[in-house]
Amino acid sequence: MKKLLTLIAFGLMAFMAHAATEINGIYYNLDSSTKTAEVTSGSNKYTGAVSIPSTVSYGGYSYRVTSIRNFAFDDCTGLTSITIPNSVTSIGNSAFNDCSSLTSIAIPNSVTSIGNSAFWGCSGLTSIAIPNSVTSIGNYAFYDCTGLTSITIPDGVTSIGESAFSNCSGLTTIKVNVNNHNYDSRNYCNAIIETATNTLISGCKNTTIPNSVTSIGKGAFSGCSSLSSITIPNSVTSIGAMAFSDCNGLTSVTIPNSVTSIEVLAFSSCDGLTSVTIGN
Repeated sequence: MKKLLTLIAFGLMAFMAHAATEINGIYYNLDSSTKTAEVTSGSNKYTGAVSIPSTVSYGGYSYRVTSIRNFAFDDCTGLTSITIPNSVTSIGNSAFNDCSSLTSIAIPNSVTSIGNSAFWGCSGLTSIAIPNSVTSIGNYAFYDCTGLTSITIPDGVTSIGESAFSNCSGLTTIKVNVNNHNYDSRNYCNAIIETATNTLISGCKNTTIPNSVTSIGKGAFSGCSSLSSITIPNSVTSIGAMAFSDCNGLTSVTIPNSVTSIEVLAFSSCDGLTSVTIGN
């Protein structure tokens, strides 16, 4: 019994050591050794307009707020706007997942990474400025942000994850900064192309696939319900998994002779598709 009580006591101490600390309505994990803090989730969901400070005080010490933890604002459907200070360098996985009422967010120039599914389902966002400081955008980072109409990738981005902008049915304009050495929007094509591989990784209803593209990536047009027609050039040799899934407005498609592989579910749930023409 004594051993059991000791184990329980140590477990409780460990829980308390990692328990979130609430300061002025925002929850933090405080690191006493580095005097840094990360915004985290708490017992209450965040609502309304939330402004994160650059520093917080607790127990006689000052802590610099440096990150937004994974799932920090997950499913906070009442959150309408968020202000992030310049001290924050990373936005964690699913940090704002399903914040459907979020209409305004300014990502500061200090942020270098946007995590997987960070803004998944933020359907209220109509625009978002990705700062030059960002180098990586995670898998599904802006998936199902149906209100987004335009996106610009800055020159510092070196990594864009799988389906980062899939299911963004409202997208009409996609641009990559001309100084980016890893991705491009050649010929004003309204798409993101991985330069080294000539793979189109993200498109929209206004995309024109350039003749230099050799592959249409996984989920590139997934959920683009406003896409009514697309011309696949003879340079394309492969069409990735779910590349055109849920493109309900697509009525016909012609696969050129150059295509040698079409991966699983490439045209799944294209309910309006009535004509498919395959080359020789």
